[in-house]
Amino acid sequence: MSADDSRTCKIDRVCEKWGLDGADTMLRERRQHADASLRDLERDFNQRVLEAAMRTARMEIVEGEVENIYHLLTADDVSSGSRVEVTDRLRRSGVDPEAVRADFVSYQTIRTHLQDCLGVDTSHDPSVTIPDAKNTVFKLLSRTEVITERTIDRLRSADHVRISDVDVTLSLRIACTRCGEEYTFSRLLERGRCNCAADSEE
Repeated sequence: MSADDSRTCKIDRVCEKWGLDGADTMLRERRQHADASLRDLERDFNQRVLEAAMRTARMEIVEGEVENIYHLLTADDVSSGSRVEVTDRLRRSGVDPEAVRADFVSYQTIRTHLQDCLGVDTSHDPSVTIPDAKNTVFKLLSRTEVITERTIDRLRSADHVRISDVDVTLSLRIACTRCGEEYTFSRLLERGRCNCAADSEE
């Protein structure tokens, strides 16, 4: 890295490298007018980097493909086999996955860029939304399922348990300590309240 690079914001360098015109406008408007969180902006910016790399390599891009590949490259709940498969596919198509991932930014970098380069206040991160909540919880469930399957495989290899291939599924239920009603996480979010909360408003 040159001395000039060390004094330049990473987002500016990445935008110049990949020709991401309008990235600053996107970040500013989504933060100030669409109530986007810093992690939302991290994901949106990095997906633009990935898409630019894929287009530079003249990859054919179908709807939803950039989002899916980004998930496979970065999510905690993705198996090592799936990650290797997608990186090999990118490499065969002329995309250097390691270089692209090196250009991904963190939400802390997004915050610094908004504050120091764009003059956008980041002191208040927007409150959680229903989609954010579902994404967070279901990611954790999926990751726990994957870890459980791997642990059982290791126990089976060590001859501590005897079982064929397993399919681990977690069921999350939430109970109100007042009325005793139980709901799945999705059902509670759909209803927005339990029975005793509804009764108290009548």
